[in-house]
Amino acid sequence: MVELTLSEMREIAEYLVRKSMKIGRKSSGEFDSVSILYNGTDPSCREFALMVEEECWKVGAYTLTREYSSVRNRLKHQLMPEESLKRMDPISKAIAETVDVRMFIGEEDDPAWSDGLQDKIKLTGENRQKLYEIMDKRGMRWVYFGWPIPGAARAYGISPERFREIFINSIRMSFKSEMLDLCNFYSKALRGADMVRIISDDTDLSFSIKGRPVIVDDAIISEEDIANGDVGLNIPSGEVFVAPIETSAEGYVRFPVVVIPGFGKVVNLKIEFKGGKVASFEAEEGGERLRAFFDSNTGDIDRIAELGIGCNPGAEFTNGCIIVDEKIYRTIHIAVGNNTGSYHGTNKASAHLDMIKPMDKGALYVDGRVVMENGVPVKE
Repeated sequence: MVELTLSEMREIAEYLVRKSMKIGRKSSGEFDSVSILYNGTDPSCREFALMVEEECWKVGAYTLTREYSSVRNRLKHQLMPEESLKRMDPISKAIAETVDVRMFIGEEDDPAWSDGLQDKIKLTGENRQKLYEIMDKRGMRWVYFGWPIPGAARAYGISPERFREIFINSIRMSFKSEMLDLCNFYSKALRGADMVRIISDDTDLSFSIKGRPVIVDDAIISEEDIANGDVGLNIPSGEVFVAPIETSAEGYVRFPVVVIPGFGKVVNLKIEFKGGKVASFEAEEGGERLRAFFDSNTGDIDRIAELGIGCNPGAEFTNGCIIVDEKIYRTIHIAVGNNTGSYHGTNKASAHLDMIKPMDKGALYVDGRVVMENGVPVKE
């Protein structure tokens, strides 16, 4: 089975702390404080999270490290009274108002943990949205470092061994020049542009990106990124993304599979956009899950939020793990929901949903010029 060696894990942990997240002494002379949340259902995830914590200590940072699991999160929502869920969690608020960096290491061990709990989830929506706004206003740096959790693999219908192999390959590719070259091509193609059009099977969607910054997820938050407010990243990395003008999306797009964290899978989903909003949708299977997702969240949850282009040749389809699937080379993704903060958009919502579309039979046009055909860059 493909594995990261202990020396690789230590090297990546050090890189994550010192280079990716720029953790250490602040310009004020104080040291960063870091919140680390990790999925404790996999021993290797815990081992890596503790390595990250140790690297934080080496540069003087203060840490708050906690264990997470989908099963415990589900139980919490089952046991807590509605009156409590409606209120702002003072611990979460204190973290949002205090820490400089937040990290999540792992993946949901049960991607459908919220089944049957939509009414209770909705009670927390307004306060979840407020927490996002607090963190965005403070410019809190964040990273979602995915990890191959066995429970997630089983939920996605893929063997834990194969899931781990895909994950490790995509993590390793996150630090290679091949990925950076693809990111640079697409970021250059989108910068300063206006109209984007996506044409593929049962898909013809257009929208404007005029005046919007183009962001490269390349495993590093640079000083320039921080100055521009681009304070978040994913690993596996390898994505170029931009927030469309929120009222501009017109047309329709079909996605073979959409996995909604906490709600489950939707198969063969077709969405129609009008004036930037989801006007209608239909699915071969699981359409009620998308409806439950919309009903359980607040704000501009059904408005276009993002165009992303996958640039990681090491990533392969996992059948639902978004942090890997959205990075797959020769795919694009469209998101709805929140796009404030690092996205530089105006949608305020309590969640953000990415939907992946393979482009092996499609084309991406930017101001009338084809920049991707059959998933491959088209160079001038």
